[in-house]
Amino acid sequence: MPGTIAVLTMSKGRPDELLRQVDGLSVGSVPPDLHVVVSMGDRDLTRGRLPLGTDRWTTVVCPVPTDRRALPLAAARNRAAREALEVGADVLIFLDGDVIPGSRTLERYADAVTGVSPALRDLARPDGPVVWAGPVLQLPEPPDEHVGYPLGHLHKYGVRTPGTPALSPGELRPETRWDYFHAVAFAMSPEDFRATGGFCEDYTGHGLEDADFAHVVHNAGGALVWVGGATAYVQPRADLDRTQETRIALRHAEVWRGRWGAEPAHPWLQRLRGEGLLRLDEGRWGAA
Repeated sequence: MPGTIAVLTMSKGRPDELLRQVDGLSVGSVPPDLHVVVSMGDRDLTRGRLPLGTDRWTTVVCPVPTDRRALPLAAARNRAAREALEVGADVLIFLDGDVIPGSRTLERYADAVTGVSPALRDLARPDGPVVWAGPVLQLPEPPDEHVGYPLGHLHKYGVRTPGTPALSPGELRPETRWDYFHAVAFAMSPEDFRATGGFCEDYTGHGLEDADFAHVVHNAGGALVWVGGATAYVQPRADLDRTQETRIALRHAEVWRGRWGAEPAHPWLQRLRGEGLLRLDEGRWGAA
């Protein structure tokens, strides 16, 4: 397996989900060399109360400044990347704290990033940065909350999220619909990530920060490519309070407007509009 693999994780207050991720990394075909876990105000993490350590790889836990409005996901991803880049990682694999990787997810990502996959022979490589995205499957609640999920059978529980293609293992497929990029799970080379300048840290909370990142890659002449078999299984998440989600959406729309000089057109905002939470008045997003 080529290169040094770094898994970069952002976490806040979901210890069971994070420990399941570690279990998933433990049984994978290829372990990481480095696991960077960024605490977004999680005291159990920063005080070493979670048993994340293993003798199979190096674990680094580091904090990122956090306020009460929303989680600094963009800043946390950048912080994790800096840790990995400082030690010379060759493959950056970003996994949100509630993601369990499939059995060959790290291997598939590493092959794609380092150019080992035979499928790359038929794939035109762009001049700009490449984002490698694996299929995202949504998990139900675990069948046993104390034991968790049977890691060898996650595929029996996962439900494919909208826009995620059905790919054969190792298949690579370019994606032109940039709205389908979700930063819950993806991989990049260090050079390509540096070329993007990282995530815009003006975004806090989940919403348009990944769409903004995809916009940067697209404008730089880059590509978004699906990687078959690099599967991410997302554990159940609690729905955001609707008032809080609306506030985040309006804040994100304002940041987007300031960066790109236009209103964002994104399925998330359209969904909130359909639910009666947002309105588009004379081409500008506002509270309904």
